[in-house]
Amino acid sequence: MYKWRRIYFLLPTFQPIGGMVRDLCFAHHAMTLGYEPVICCIHPYGKELPMFNIPRLSELSPENGIEFVHPSRITLGPGELAWFCGVGMYEMLQHRLSRWTRHEQVIQAVRGIRPTDPSYTDGYALRLLTRPMARMVTNDIVLEAVRPYLPKDSFTEVITVAHDTDFFLKHRSGGLGSPLKVAYTPWKSELGGRVAALLDGAEFEFRAAGRQASWDQLRELYHWADVFLSTPMVTEGFYLPGLEAMAAGALVLTPDVGGNRTYCRFGENCLQVEWEDESSYANVLRSLKTERPERMDGIRRQGYETLKNHTWNREERQFAEFLNKLKDRLDELGPRL
Repeated sequence: MYKWRRIYFLLPTFQPIGGMVRDLCFAHHAMTLGYEPVICCIHPYGKELPMFNIPRLSELSPENGIEFVHPSRITLGPGELAWFCGVGMYEMLQHRLSRWTRHEQVIQAVRGIRPTDPSYTDGYALRLLTRPMARMVTNDIVLEAVRPYLPKDSFTEVITVAHDTDFFLKHRSGGLGSPLKVAYTPWKSELGGRVAALLDGAEFEFRAAGRQASWDQLRELYHWADVFLSTPMVTEGFYLPGLEAMAAGALVLTPDVGGNRTYCRFGENCLQVEWEDESSYANVLRSLKTERPERMDGIRRQGYETLKNHTWNREERQFAEFLNKLKDRLDELGPRL
């Protein structure tokens, strides 16, 4: 039997964007659970990088015994696991597998339904789903989308997304300000700018996050805002900014798409708008000018309650169970001859 302690985490970049943060969060879980995470990236580690200024991720450092290597330097041997999310990283990883490697020593994190689109990566991502390996998916919505393409005996588990919502937390109550302060992010959609153009006047003030915004800057934006315009993509599995804004007590306006269905309950912890429809967003913003403070408080309270479903302890416990099941499965198979 192998020890199964070392896990290679393959990342394309150290930019502090959602997917990269999530990958390193699981590397942190691995470290906490007593595994040996090895961070594999084509870019070198730097303590000054914004990614490693995030409180939890700052613990992933050479000073704490974490090894950082270029992906070309690894070879996945017996008793080792490898983790990747972006399909481009598998193209690099597949050349690092030894002839003794079991299929399920490779773990694919599937965070959205985009891989099921035949036009995405010219179908490579879809074909990759048909290959035998272990998989961790973000929620049941993603699982149902990818299940038809997975091998029938595929080892696949759902792990509920956790997030550093305490970092963005701000307790507030009462009515909304005047002018109404509205925040949005421009990374995935230009809708925020279109809404601002419709409501240009003294009753509303709009502010956008910078395209390279740090976590500190995002927290400042959420804390400033009365309302946050959520713009998730239909193909993603979990939209972090909406949950961050809830933690900050901002009212979240969001469409009913896959990226936020896990945590959005329309009319309870957020308000529904139509996807990519600036008129819909503008109409709801206008209605908030006359909304009762009691209702706003009720939505905020439900938003704070939602955070309890996305804790680090829960995610880490589920990840530990995933790894234990995977190790048992690999041990049953025995070494490849």
